[in-house]
Amino acid sequence: MSAEILKFEKREKPKAEKSANNALKVKRFEALDILRGLFIIGMLLANNAGDWSHIWGPFDHAEWHGFTMTDLVFPGFMVCVGISMTLSMGRRIGAGGKKEMAFHVVCRAAILIAIGLFLNLLPHFDFAHWRYPGVLQRIGLCYALAAGLVLLHSHVAAGRLVLHARPLAIWAAGLVLGYAILLKAVPVPGFGLGDSFGPEGSWPAYIDRIIPGVQHIYQGGTNEAGQVVYDPEGLLSTFPAIFNILAGILIGLLIQKQTPARAVGSVGLCGLMLVLVALALDSQIPIIKKLWTSSFAFLTSGLAMLILSGLMLVMDRLGYTKWAMPIRVFGTNAILAYVFAWLFSVFLDVSGVSRVVTGWILGVVHDPYAMSFLFAFGVLVICWLFVLPFYLKKIFLKI
Repeated sequence: MSAEILKFEKREKPKAEKSANNALKVKRFEALDILRGLFIIGMLLANNAGDWSHIWGPFDHAEWHGFTMTDLVFPGFMVCVGISMTLSMGRRIGAGGKKEMAFHVVCRAAILIAIGLFLNLLPHFDFAHWRYPGVLQRIGLCYALAAGLVLLHSHVAAGRLVLHARPLAIWAAGLVLGYAILLKAVPVPGFGLGDSFGPEGSWPAYIDRIIPGVQHIYQGGTNEAGQVVYDPEGLLSTFPAIFNILAGILIGLLIQKQTPARAVGSVGLCGLMLVLVALALDSQIPIIKKLWTSSFAFLTSGLAMLILSGLMLVMDRLGYTKWAMPIRVFGTNAILAYVFAWLFSVFLDVSGVSRVVTGWILGVVHDPYAMSFLFAFGVLVICWLFVLPFYLKKIFLKI
């Protein structure tokens, strides 16, 4: 099993198969590929501003309390991870049963975390200030913990893993409720409740400064005095992020039960309800991406479901799929695209090409914000051209 954890896999074209009622079903859930692709595109645009002092507005995160569509891309991708788990975990049960699957989960999570840690070392390999948290690290941890809950609340029948939705829903609700109570009602040592949703006096920030320590967290997570006080992917805020994956698992089970074409309304309704709950909570539990507050988890999961519902309507019910090919290139090789974009960005900075290109663009458009947009879009195009041959040859990085 371990030899299959990390490899490039050539995937054949999905074949149609007959279901119990003799209806033809296609194995590949294309709307999910497109949703994943949209979120990866958002990540690449947000991570390559060119000039971080003049980020083009739509590509920037909310400064603290509030929300931008860029804030959706990471948690939305987590929802995609959860949906994918419902499609993949049941098929992976082999002779080794749950033990073999647990081993696969641990290996997969470890590889994601290791890749994230390695990327954080680039380009200077400064171990004294090595940032431990990160995007891939959070995905790996949340995936492992969510998969552990799946294995705990499931059984094997006819060679497949059957997930129990009710206990997973209870865990999802418990995580966001417990996190909200902690932030809202439990005093932080040295700060009390006066800054319970702030960058310095909140529980996530407090834990970040202890584990893993100021020198090993995001150096841009500063307070007004310029002191490093928090990490947007810190340890404690990882737990409410598990909600996004569990929400994806639950909506994936719903889609499997109804089929994508029939589940459009159900998925959209679930998404709308989560968005309304988030907005209702905002006055008491503010929507803050950098703390991954409970309202933020609700909002981002709901918006991801609403977008997915729209894609399912267009692609699965109406059958319009060809338009999405450029997005599908990213969606079917998301991790490869993300890692290449990171390495390419490091190369641009270290080589000085980034300064040359941004200076040239600024000289043409005379607007630093327009320059930021054009630079980010240019990096996106280059990443797309890199991933395209893999897509055309049906070769995909499997972790």
